[in-house]
Amino acid sequence: MKEEEKDTHANWTLSIKRRNLENYGEESNWFPFVQNLNEVLDRVKVLTERIDALDNKIGETQGMVKNLRKVLIKLEVVDDRFVF
Repeated sequence: MKEEEKDTHANWTLSIKRRNLENYGEESNWFPFVQNLNEVLDRVKVLTERIDALDNKIGETQGMVKNLRKVLIKLEVVDDRFVF
């Protein structure tokens, strides 16, 4: 995920939390709904972090495959026209 998208999510989360506290407060009847919404936002943050970690692993794997291809070509095991 790009840095701008992370900032957008963080700003979005903060604005929702701020609006919830301003409009409903902690003592009104809406508190359970607001609390649930805050928990959902926290879970979305965890999922976003996991997606970022998976994206990093995919990038690392792609780099390793490219390096393996170069080594196999250098060892003349694979023809350089072979693309994988």
